[in-house]
Amino acid sequence: MLLVLSVGVFAGFIDSAVGGGGLLRLPVLLSAGLPPHVAIGTNKFASTAAAAIASFKYLQSGIVPRKAGVVGWTLMVIFSALGASVVLSISGEVVFNIAIVVLSILFLYVLLNPEFGREERIRENRVVPVSAGMGAGIGFYEGFLGPGTGSMLMAGYIKGAGFGMDRAAATARVLNFGGNIGSIAVFALAASVNYEVAIPFALANMIGGYMAPGYVLRYGYSMLRPLFLVMAAILILSQGVDYLV
Repeated sequence: MLLVLSVGVFAGFIDSAVGGGGLLRLPVLLSAGLPPHVAIGTNKFASTAAAAIASFKYLQSGIVPRKAGVVGWTLMVIFSALGASVVLSISGEVVFNIAIVVLSILFLYVLLNPEFGREERIRENRVVPVSAGMGAGIGFYEGFLGPGTGSMLMAGYIKGAGFGMDRAAATARVLNFGGNIGSIAVFALAASVNYEVAIPFALANMIGGYMAPGYVLRYGYSMLRPLFLVMAAILILSQGVDYLV
């Protein structure tokens, strides 16, 4: 349990900065002896808790555009629930392959473009449409599969709306919270959650989620770019290995 809680704090921090905390949570839950379906449900529960507190802090900072946040958050709730509800009726392989390709392109683009997200050039007329598009498309993906959602949202806001990395990370986290709510609502009805582990694990993740916004808002690009690249690389490699094995 001490290992689980320690990982939970770090995973909550990573999730609330650039996404990818599930890469840390799931293995430790499985190694603790939870069955796979229970581990997935427990992970969803914990990630939702971390997203809630991080979103609250980001909204308090004033860095998140409220209208775009509300539109994107609402659509993420709806479409992630839809994605979770149809996950058994559509081939996961197709969506998985698309996700790996998209994440690989994002990784290479950020790696080869050092200025990506360094400075803001906000396109006001595109902020809400980008939020709506990602809320629907990436929201469905979050409910259906999930890995890399935070990274995709961040990159979408930087490229599509001209956000800097700090504003993109903050707004992406708010939208991701909506996706967490939609998917866990459906998932909880169909799968088991070990609440004896999930509740303390969620509290640990909330500590990490509470800490992350302060660092993101203080260090911005200098912290987020390398962290984004590291987590995206780990995500691509781990998912690729799982697929091949």
